[in-house]
Parts: sequence; structure tokens; C-alpha cells
Amino acid sequence: IKYFINANAPEKSKFKIKEWLKRNVNNDSEIYIYFSGHGIATNNGNDLYLLAYDTLIEYISETAFNRNEIFNDIAQYNPRSVTAFLDTCYSGAGRADGKMLLAMAKGLVVVDEQQQKLPDNFTLFTAASAKESAWSLPEAQHGTFSYFLMKGMEGNADLNGDKKLTNGELRDYLLDNVGRYAQQQQTPQMVGDPNQVLIKF
Repeated sequence: IKYFINANAPEKSKFKIKEWLKRNVNNDSEIYIYFSGHGIATNNGNDLYLLAYDTLIEYISETAFNRNEIFNDIAQYNPRSVTAFLDTCYSGAGRADGKMLLAMAKGLVVVDEQQQKLPDNFTLFTAASAKESAWSLPEAQHGTFSYFLMKGMEGNADLNGDKKLTNGELRDYLLDNVGRYAQQQQTPQMVGDPNQVLIKF
């Protein structure tokens, strides 16, 4: 497991991740990615960046994580499966004063996840649909999506009680709970096979 958390993340983390993937991923690997933070879409939404703690907006391609580049870096090693959970949106500089969005909303989503091309063995869960924001849950000190993602993976999302959590069950649990508790409309998205078993309890 590789952690990169806020100020404790080393500079130029993207290159350290590339090296870690090269050493650790093979065709038997099951990869899980979790990211919570801000994002920016550039080039009319074609380039999606996840912002690091030390990202410089003026040098976005060098100091942030290009989402598709991360996925391609992983895919080249032909892992058995990849599941990504992204609690972010993609307009991290959306306020009039140009400062980063560090308040309750993580920005306006400008990306239609259903149109994003992913390899067949990839599953992607995202916090919100197009033109929605990803909201925080202050009492839990988490994003609303992240909080219910964790509760769901603890077993709350095993809707039929068969001790197996499928992607579809987790999606439905997130849609119900995030939609109910988010401060404004927020509709989590899932791209992948809904029948694939994510966790066995």
C-alpha cells in the first residue's frame, strides 16, 4: 500500500508513483486507487488533473496528476483488475478571485464520466455527475462520497445480505445515501461491470 497524504507527500509524487507501479504491478495484481481532493479539467475537459498538495496551477502538467496518464501507466502492466474511487470534481479554480476551491464544494464537475474511455478491467467510482459539485460532510470530516464509500465497504452496502458486495450494490448505496445527505444535488457515478464482486465478507 502506498500513501500520499497532504504535506507529508513527497515532492514530485507522480514520478515516485510511476516507479512504485513499475516495481509492484504485474498481471496478477488487483489495484485499488483512492483520491480525495481537488481537480481541474483543461483542454475542453479532455485532460483531467488531480491536484497534489504542491501543485502549481501555472505548471499543471508537471505538478498535478493527469488522470488518464495514471490509468495508462497502470494498464501497461496488464493487471487483473483496477478499481478507482475519486472524490473530486474538475474545476478547482472556479471562484471569481481565482483562488483554489478549498471550502465546502470541491468545484463544478465539467466531465461526463460515462463518456470516458476505460479498459475493460477498470472500474471507476466518482463523487458526482456532470455539472454537480462534490460536497463535504462536516460532521464526519470527510467528503460525503468518501464517508458513505467507507461505510458501504464495511458492509452497509451489501444490500441482499449475501456477504458479497458488488459494484452495482455499492453504486446503489452511494446513490441513495450521498443523494440524501449532500448539501446540494450530488449523484455518484460508476463506470464498469455492476455484477463484479468487489468485496467478500
